[in-house]
Amino acid sequence: MKLSHFPISRLIFCVLFVFGSANLDAQNRAGTPLQTPAAKPGPTAPKYTPEQMEEMISKLQDRIQKATDLVLGRIQKEEADIRLRFSYLRKPERLDPNSFKSRDDITIWRDSLQQLKDKEIGLDKLYADADQDLGNALVQQRINQSIADQIKNELLKSFPWSIIKKKSDLMRDYISEHQDLLTFYDKNWGSWKSDSGSGTPIFSDDQLAGTFQNLKNKINTTGQEIDEQYKGMLE
Repeated sequence: MKLSHFPISRLIFCVLFVFGSANLDAQNRAGTPLQTPAAKPGPTAPKYTPEQMEEMISKLQDRIQKATDLVLGRIQKEEADIRLRFSYLRKPERLDPNSFKSRDDITIWRDSLQQLKDKEIGLDKLYADADQDLGNALVQQRINQSIADQIKNELLKSFPWSIIKKKSDLMRDYISEHQDLLTFYDKNWGSWKSDSGSGTPIFSDDQLAGTFQNLKNKINTTGQEIDEQYKGMLE
């Protein structure tokens, strides 16, 4: 799944419109001499035809797109991978101890959780490095440093930072809660049986049943909150 929460095309158009208008405005001002006797003629700004301006803007747009595809593409790829892993954990059977045939299954899912945790840490770093990575990518596309800085700043403003941070915090909680559930399964292995009618695990001890239900509720609540954050990123 390709996430598209960054309005790149619209943003690039807006940035280029501003830069193009500024260049044309500077050109027009340069072409109108000041009407003061003491004024000395300054250097004349290069004049561009509309066709030349269009070509310049098109080339700049292509370079910006290549730079953003490189940096944001990496982020979007990691976001998609993490969301896919998260969706596996959201399946109902992950919260049903009867779906685990042996303790080996617990080990397998512990490994999956660790992989998700490592991926989330890597994604956090990509976001933290986005400022520097975008700046470098734009300059490598032979974009003037001053213009590159302005474009980079506009691109960074488009990031839904509050949602990104909220989702990251929730994902850490979700992973931790799942680890607690797996520890519960491992520690209390064999203390439940399946209710053939409802499919709900039945525990031999009421206290264990209460602990399981609390863990399950926490995981479901956090998972729903993460789903909401993903929806916000796609708006």
